[in-house]
Amino acid sequence: MVKDRAHEYWVPEPLFAGETVVCVASGPSLDAETCARIRTAASAGRCRSIAVNSSWRLAPFADVLYFTDSGWYLANRETVKTWPGLVVSMSPTAKRELPDVVRRVKAIGDPSFPPRHGGVARFPAPGSPEIQQGRNSGNTAVGLAIAMGAARVVLVGYDCRIVGGKEHFHVDEAIYQGKRDLGLYDNEFRHAFRGWHEAACNSGVEILNCTPGSAIDAFPFADLDEELACTAP
Repeated sequence: MVKDRAHEYWVPEPLFAGETVVCVASGPSLDAETCARIRTAASAGRCRSIAVNSSWRLAPFADVLYFTDSGWYLANRETVKTWPGLVVSMSPTAKRELPDVVRRVKAIGDPSFPPRHGGVARFPAPGSPEIQQGRNSGNTAVGLAIAMGAARVVLVGYDCRIVGGKEHFHVDEAIYQGKRDLGLYDNEFRHAFRGWHEAACNSGVEILNCTPGSAIDAFPFADLDEELACTAP
């Protein structure tokens, strides 16, 4: 009998210990120029990066590709299969189909809104078999960065709002079929970050939002170039 590996879990390794990690989400503000700046800083040893969902299109250099949903995986199976770096997900489907490619993580917190553990967001210490789950992939990617030892997490492409009628910098027709509930941004996604700043500070981690015009106000805003420049190689 062939063992079903869909429910094998990966314990996050401290591969980002003490480093600055840029979480690259796919909001409408993300562009090639921003990703080029991140890539330059990464090449100089000033940061690491996690590409969230389809942000890999502009950040193919990222150390980690992270996604949550099996639907996204099914529409991007070949990208996942050939990704040169680490692939991390919560998807049992992706783990079942590509058990030696996908690292599946176990998340704490209520998968519904709001994602909390015992009513309060918290980040398990590096080396724990669990990460703090968020309401969506961008949210959870922050928990992954911290679980992998990040000292500072920088957010780009985290608009959490509609800009020029667009949810993302790209269009994923294969994923988003039918009518979308755009109220999710104001009613759930934005508020899902509540308490994460305090929880990160309690864990000795700094989270900075470097997304111009972002609707996420849970973290201090900062300039991307300044943050990447002040990170010692």
